[in-house]
Amino acid sequence: MNIKEFAERMKSSISNVLPKEVTMIEQLKINGIYSYGIRISEPNSHTGITISLEPFFETFLDTDNWTRTVDYVLDFYKNQALPESLDAEWLYDFEQVRSGLYYILVNYEANEELLHKVPYTKFLDLAKIYYVQCPLGESDTGTILVRNEHLKDWGISIYELDKAAEENTPRLYPASITCLMDEAGLGNLLGVPFELPQEPLIPMFALSNTQNDHGATAVCYQKILDDFSQKIQDDLILLPSSVHEMLLIPLHKDDDIPSHKETVYDANRYILEPSQFLSDNVYLFSRKDKQITIA
Repeated sequence: MNIKEFAERMKSSISNVLPKEVTMIEQLKINGIYSYGIRISEPNSHTGITISLEPFFETFLDTDNWTRTVDYVLDFYKNQALPESLDAEWLYDFEQVRSGLYYILVNYEANEELLHKVPYTKFLDLAKIYYVQCPLGESDTGTILVRNEHLKDWGISIYELDKAAEENTPRLYPASITCLMDEAGLGNLLGVPFELPQEPLIPMFALSNTQNDHGATAVCYQKILDDFSQKIQDDLILLPSSVHEMLLIPLHKDDDIPSHKETVYDANRYILEPSQFLSDNVYLFSRKDKQITIA
């Protein structure tokens, strides 16, 4: 049984137990990966609970106990009750969703199928795709991938979407730069004075966000790379270690670009999960031009 067959069977089993509308969901995610789940809702309702089935599929493979696995899904559903105040109509009002819009960076070529379905902005060999935070109660939030049909519902252009996301993303996911050579763990170096390590150490820094979630996106934040390169008085080599992080190296401390390209390529093939892949390319940031280019 594969994950898709598991989802179809789980849909049938849950439908037999709950007097609800149960729908199987096959969702294309980043890097060509499909996710499977079920959506449980009241008939003719705009809201419902979506359950990702990958963890339950792993449980079933380990136990080979279908009845117990169905019980696990039911227990999860009962603990995920939607707030009574949640109204899906807010998603159709751009003024209500504007403050929750943000973007992440994905590889352009690896996501061509997805990019046919969602608005995006090209960035080098990458693309910015957009999400909106969804309120799920007093303290919880979910996320919804912005699709082409959302732009039609909102009556806005990609330019307007990108402008709102550009304003929100640094606020919702503040940038963080840490020194990987720092055993003392000084934390975020943004706004903090520091000195580069002495030779023969090659200083290396990790650019992410404070949540360490799709933190490589922070390379797009205005002035982050500019300010940091001015602080260390050097141009930067950027190594995309994953969608969550971009490594920064002062250019004139280690300018062996071919070696860095090989390192990134090997890490993408032998270390990263497919969902974490960002790019095989290495980038350069110029202090003079204040631009990122592919090395």
